Amino acid sequence: MMNIIELHPDTTIDLYSTAHDLIAHQGEHAVDMLTAEADALRRNDQAEEDLYACIELMRVVNELIDMEVAGPIH
Repeated sequence: MMNIIELHPDTTIDLYSTAHDLIAHQGEHAVDMLTAEADALRRNDQAEEDLYACIELMRVVNELIDMEVAGPIH
């Protein structure tokens, strides 16, 4: 399993690439994994920066999943 704390995307492209890779490796479990990671970060009072990165990554993963469900853009 990927260590979410190590994911610190600096640009939008990095964020979307990271989200895509996470979906490719974790499939339908990507959102569950990110939710569990965010909960663990909250419980352990980890750095807010890590929590916000995890939440933002979760947002992008959900966005990519919604785009996939909606079908081709072109």
